Amino acid sequence: MKKLFLLLPVIAIACFGCGKVDQSKAKVLVENLIHTIDSGDYANTNKFYTDEFNAGESIDVRSQKYKDLKDAFGNLTSLECISTKDSTDPEDRPIVMLMYKVKHTKMTSLEAYSVVSQNGDYKVESQDIRQEKL
Repeated sequence: MKKLFLLLPVIAIACFGCGKVDQSKAKVLVENLIHTIDSGDYANTNKFYTDEFNAGESIDVRSQKYKDLKDAFGNLTSLECISTKDSTDPEDRPIVMLMYKVKHTKMTSLEAYSVVSQNGDYKVESQDIRQEKL
């Protein structure tokens, strides 16, 4: 029993340390997603999202949304990560919240992403794209 009490804190500390999402890897994931969407390769976007996000709508519905956004915003010209924050999601999982300012040929968008670790891979849990207000 005494060994169990000594082992539990070690396990808890190890699990907590393993759960943190690496900000630089999260940025790479999000920037690859943004470029994939801009390229029109919508069918390949599923690999960037969590299982729950993908279950929320079909790739056909999501592809149409991406096409509508591309028509409204135009082609990508530049992107800049303007905010990075470590946090937790509603299920108390560690996440990285990223905010991007994305310039397109027609308009600029502000894009928010939450990235989690799922089955050993980083995935986008939520995404919000809005027109930048002048």
